[in-house]
Amino acid sequence: MNRFEKTLLTILFVELFVGGGGRLIDFGVLSIRQVLFLLLMVTFVYRIVKEKAYFNKDINTLIRFNPVTIGVYALIAWFVVSAAIGFFNNHPVSIIVMDFFRVSYVALYFPLAYYISNERFTLNRIITLLKYSALAVAIYTITVDLLGKTVFAADFYPFYVFMNTIMNDDLFFRPSNGVFYKSHFFVLIGLILSLNHLLNKNYRKLDIAIVILSSISILWSETRGFLLAFMLSVLMIIILDVKVIVDPIKGLSRKFKKLLQSQQFIKKFVMCVIVLVAVPFMYKYMTLERFEVATVEQTPDAEVEVQPEVNDVSVNARMEFIVASKEILVQPVYLIFGTGYGSGVAGRTDGLEMSFLDILVEQGIIGLAIWCFLFLMIYLNYYYAYKKGQKLTTLEVSLLSAFMGVLLLTNINPFINNPIGISFFLIMLVASQSKKEMRASEELQ
Repeated sequence: MNRFEKTLLTILFVELFVGGGGRLIDFGVLSIRQVLFLLLMVTFVYRIVKEKAYFNKDINTLIRFNPVTIGVYALIAWFVVSAAIGFFNNHPVSIIVMDFFRVSYVALYFPLAYYISNERFTLNRIITLLKYSALAVAIYTITVDLLGKTVFAADFYPFYVFMNTIMNDDLFFRPSNGVFYKSHFFVLIGLILSLNHLLNKNYRKLDIAIVILSSISILWSETRGFLLAFMLSVLMIIILDVKVIVDPIKGLSRKFKKLLQSQQFIKKFVMCVIVLVAVPFMYKYMTLERFEVATVEQTPDAEVEVQPEVNDVSVNARMEFIVASKEILVQPVYLIFGTGYGSGVAGRTDGLEMSFLDILVEQGIIGLAIWCFLFLMIYLNYYYAYKKGQKLTTLEVSLLSAFMGVLLLTNINPFINNPIGISFFLIMLVASQSKKEMRASEELQ
């Protein structure tokens, strides 16, 4: 691996982690994210040709046939089928092309499967980039929040126009003037990783800063899906910790006794429970901040304020998508094969707010099954290595827990079938497959 490749990968990951929707910088019709994607694919192919590694599976991951690689090939093939179905159903060509290119980011699995390794671009390096990027996004969004809530609160619109001009319309402001940015996705992941390191007393000052500032940034973003994903991730951390501690012990009573004797686990468990209890209260706060509408009742004597109404338009819109999708999917052919890319659901053609539903409508049960197969492979690969004696590190527990949270989140906010979520998905696929292969090679020695 040369300096150019290392620099290219660094820029690619940093742009993914801080670049929001990926269009902060444009090169004509191509965005910076698309340029970096194409550049890495070309660089990878050039390395294969230069090394004459056409049949060398160590370099040419395109011929490294394992369940994950086969699943990725199947997914890409089904993308082509979904595009063809979209053309056959006379969907808008521009939307079909946009949908196809959005998910084609999955093809990046092949170069990443080669580059992400202990000898080249390590997983720890990627996580370090993610954490620093998460901290930078948290500080930036908190700054924008503070300016919107204080300095520009009285005359907010010019500030709103200015910020979205310089950010290429990539910021979403709430009624409270709080801001949501798509890179909040990685702020959430950074928070989960750093929190677990903090609770395990295996942390740096960076982790402390991330836990404090990322929590504020996510809370002010008023994105309730993040809270639910965070809650599930914390619950998953507890479950995995319990499994790691009690698995070597036989007998239910002995397992329970072992847990009670572990003071570090008890402290960590208590802290996690506090977090789990706090989330519903924050969820209610976010709902009221975004959707509460005060109603005033007129009387002959005075204005009497009655209980405010909560018009949760976010949930209402999702219910509308579910009902409209159900009407489409009653036809067996659409349920099995999907309606193809470019599909419109309740007047929405640029993707639904729920990724799994979006995948089901456009790609059918077949497409959704391939996605779910690859999701499952991440956990199966780690489970295989674990059962063969490989211990789960704090980082691996954090990543598995964060990914479980992401799978919940993407049913509320669409991430997993666009480059932001796909990039984390691919990192997990590569890391899990490497863990499995490392253990398998150790058994052969």
